[in-house]
Amino acid sequence: MDTKNALHRLIFTSINCTLLLFIGMLFLMQNSIASEEIYVTAAKDGQLFPVVVDDGKGGVIVLWEDYRTGNDWDVYAQRIDDTNKTLWELNGIPISVAARNQRRLRMTGHDTHAIVVWNDKRGNSSWDIYAQSVDFDGNVLWQKDGIPICTDSADQSTQAIMRDSEGGAVFVWEDERRSSEFQDLYIQRINASGVKMWKQNGIPVYASESLQSNPVLISDDAGGFYVVWWDVIGYDSWHIMAYRLSLDSTPLWDSPIRITPQDGMHGEPRVVADGASGLVVVWQIYENFINDQLYAQRISSDGKKMWQEAGVPICTSAGIQKNAAIVNDGSGGIITVWRDERDIYSDLYMQRVQADGTIAWDRDGIPLCTEGGHQDQPSIVRSKKDQFFIAWIDYRGDFGEKTKDAIYCQKIDIAGNLIWSEKGVPVSTSDGTHSPPHVVSVGAGRCVVVWSNSGRDNGDIFLRRF
Repeated sequence: MDTKNALHRLIFTSINCTLLLFIGMLFLMQNSIASEEIYVTAAKDGQLFPVVVDDGKGGVIVLWEDYRTGNDWDVYAQRIDDTNKTLWELNGIPISVAARNQRRLRMTGHDTHAIVVWNDKRGNSSWDIYAQSVDFDGNVLWQKDGIPICTDSADQSTQAIMRDSEGGAVFVWEDERRSSEFQDLYIQRINASGVKMWKQNGIPVYASESLQSNPVLISDDAGGFYVVWWDVIGYDSWHIMAYRLSLDSTPLWDSPIRITPQDGMHGEPRVVADGASGLVVVWQIYENFINDQLYAQRISSDGKKMWQEAGVPICTSAGIQKNAAIVNDGSGGIITVWRDERDIYSDLYMQRVQADGTIAWDRDGIPLCTEGGHQDQPSIVRSKKDQFFIAWIDYRGDFGEKTKDAIYCQKIDIAGNLIWSEKGVPVSTSDGTHSPPHVVSVGAGRCVVVWSNSGRDNGDIFLRRF
């Protein structure tokens, strides 16, 4: 017997077995971090633009715009438990099926129910604001097809929602009752029974002659809330403004504060609470729409700027930085992720700003994903202490005549280290067009991703748990 050759064969076999075992372990690890992709709804025609909130029990409630009638857009919802089992009627329960269209859905959750708000055309003359509540058993709690929040004869749109501390909600929206060109922001609060607590059709946030748009609501965790908005005075004077009010609508500041510098064009506000009754805002600076940049500012509860007067530069690299997503880092600062066009294809970059305004990572950010093709529309949540989950639209397969998109995700730690594969982990690579993903943390380090996809017909809603 040739002992030398036998030894070589044994070593070769051992190496192959080890390699196969390693590959198998990698496959199992990748698949163990995620559940199977499931249908939330597969009703005929289009179901699009899902939003999601956690139910506090490891599950979620998913809301979407629904075109199953083939005539109008309606509002449907479904609850999925922590084992990915759908709990309500097959293909969801109707939240509003009023005549004509209901669009641009927003939702917030309480311990026993969720509150939904949308833009409604049932009056056929203008867009109004309607709302509805649904409990965790799938019972619609208020009047059929929702209660009117604002039905003024002018158009209302671009609504946002924030839960209060008593089972109700606060709403804000753009309102054209003064001018169709220079809309104002109005607010309304309802209690858990759907009773309006302020003036009929809402009250103005702050009367001005500027154009107020893109409102955001953030709780101050001290019995009040902030309204943040994009304020346009002239063609080259765009600001981000903030105003603090109590839950009885009393202003807590003498007037709104301007977060951004006096000069320049600033927009696209992204807002999170800082955990100390203040807030952090990230915005985009427009420089001829060729070299846009990202800045951030922290505002205290008494309306003081806590960082540099002009804000902290998140990224001033060449090219456009936009479509930012932000999350509180758990220590009073933020982590932000954005689409970055410093190279030929847009990539995803990220940055952490600490509570004192110090940049924690490399200047202009560190890469999250730089695969071929474009990466865009990130969504980020904190999954557990010092860990964060991000999902995004990914066009790494789009190199031919046919557009090919997918959804990918990644997990990072507080130092910006990638926890999973450098390329990211696929959420969905199915045929069809994917909508930007919505992500929610459901506790115990787990996250749920929800999206729509047009692979089967005009759109279905899908969910995957990580």
